[in-house]
Amino acid sequence: MENKSDSVGSILKIFRKELKNDYDGKEVNQFLYMLFDEWKGWNRAQIQLNLEELFSKKEVTRFRLALEELKRHKPIQYIIGRTYFYGLELVVTPDVLIPRPETEELVDIIIKENANNNEEISILDIGTGSGCIALSLKKHFPHSAVSAMDNSMNALQVAGENAKMNGCHIRFFHHDIFQIPEQSVFSVYNIIISNPPYIRESEKKEMQKNVLDYEPYNALFVPDNDPLIYYKAVADFTCMHLSRPGLLYLEINERFGYEIKTLLLKKEFDKVEVIKDINEKDRFIRAEANNHVTPLASHH
Repeated sequence: MENKSDSVGSILKIFRKELKNDYDGKEVNQFLYMLFDEWKGWNRAQIQLNLEELFSKKEVTRFRLALEELKRHKPIQYIIGRTYFYGLELVVTPDVLIPRPETEELVDIIIKENANNNEEISILDIGTGSGCIALSLKKHFPHSAVSAMDNSMNALQVAGENAKMNGCHIRFFHHDIFQIPEQSVFSVYNIIISNPPYIRESEKKEMQKNVLDYEPYNALFVPDNDPLIYYKAVADFTCMHLSRPGLLYLEINERFGYEIKTLLLKKEFDKVEVIKDINEKDRFIRAEANNHVTPLASHH
């Protein structure tokens, strides 16, 4: 006797019932569509047409496990192991942050601003994570030389896999921005981008469980007493490795637009602007260096 509770329709019902206290209905449906697309190759219409179809034992186990993980607030992207960013499909694991819509906005700003630049530009992405920024830019500027750096070997493995999957040649560096060797392997770049950790530890209480429990801590948080720690390091690095003229783009914590702008102007960047995201929050910085920039003495 086949078990009716293993039909497509009953799995949908179980998900909706068991997740209704944690997520709204729309979100639960979204999870279901993603799982069916990933594991069955079905779209929404096919799910509706196959409500009576029975799952194999293996499929039931897979969906049940996903249900348990969703109950524990594990992000759906980590459950299926992939996500989409600026039209690209990317592998994501708990070693890398799940790319955010704000970061897509940053990529969009860079692409639009440099769209008419037909020269071969060199680009460096600092703290690349999944590689989402570097890969999107390589796709849009195929003649450019794109490099990406991260201090996590595991993140670089994910980024490397994504580069291969999307047919992008990226040069990867395993380096910590705080410990760049004197005899640096880095050349000079026309554009440097960084979306570094920028959430203060005291802001944790505002964050969702799915982020706190699963996403890589070191890629998110900075100490309260030194929230600009990464921006200082990126600015120092950029002074040495940005061509003149050259552009620096940053994603930032909305609370520190003014401070980061001031920091960069002190570094003798010629023009620094804070740009708002779609939600009207200070989220990006664009800095131009046209003249020679003197690196400040290192801080001990």
